[in-house]
Amino acid sequence: MFFKQFFSTSACQHTKAWMIKHVSDPYVRRSVKENYRARSAFKLIEINDMYQFLQPGHTVIDMGAAPGAWSQVLVKQVNARVEKQKKITSTNEFVHRTNPDLKCGTVIALDRSPIFEIPGVHIIDNWNLTADTTSDCNKRLQALLKRLKIEQVDGVLSDMCPNVTGCKAIDQSAIAALQHQAFDFARRLLKPNGYFLCKLFQGHEVFQDLRPLLESLFGAVHVIKPSSSRSESSELYLLALEYRPDATNRPTNASDNQNENTRIETNRHEIERLINEARRVRTKNKDK
Repeated sequence: MFFKQFFSTSACQHTKAWMIKHVSDPYVRRSVKENYRARSAFKLIEINDMYQFLQPGHTVIDMGAAPGAWSQVLVKQVNARVEKQKKITSTNEFVHRTNPDLKCGTVIALDRSPIFEIPGVHIIDNWNLTADTTSDCNKRLQALLKRLKIEQVDGVLSDMCPNVTGCKAIDQSAIAALQHQAFDFARRLLKPNGYFLCKLFQGHEVFQDLRPLLESLFGAVHVIKPSSSRSESSELYLLALEYRPDATNRPTNASDNQNENTRIETNRHEIERLINEARRVRTKNKDK
């Protein structure tokens, strides 16, 4: 009974249908052929082909980088320096060869999950933006930036995504709160005329909130649905270009940072409350 209840025929059929669709996906096949770690690489490639914001010599931070597909793209686009002593251990390993005729850039990958080594990428894992871990994560990042002699960056990219619940309102609020965190982090490091790219789920409230904020601080903001994004997915991307620093909006002291963390934690607790309520209702309906 236990097996039948949790591993029904319909569930198995659904999983099988998903796998068939996944392996036949042209972008999945291309990612394997071109040695990218995920099909998401082609979303960034497509967005950059449209607006050409990634350039050799740029310093870029990739937030929510695991498994590393976007970082692989960035290594090529900014011409990141790869250590010469790096040995190729597999014919399927991603390897970028630095072009000596172009400026060399820097790629920094951040994620709470482990990321396997990518030649040319500086990785900080076990990285999070919660109030309890922000201080330690910032110390590790600042230590890396100091070692690399970097004060500001050209761009911050955030493909971060919360654990989805299936409830559109909850998921939209959760990813909006997450990308607000990402931008609050980014604006402390962005150079003038820098860029910020983030993922969101389609929703009226999301655009009423985040898009006007970006439009007030950047010269141009574009809403993009890459063709490589699955048609059934509600994801889209906001690309903000030509950053115009606003000193009045930039956190300047510990009190400001504490207030920002309090706001973030308040949003997080509200989202968790909504998720628990949704689970309670589903459980109640099943009991009926």
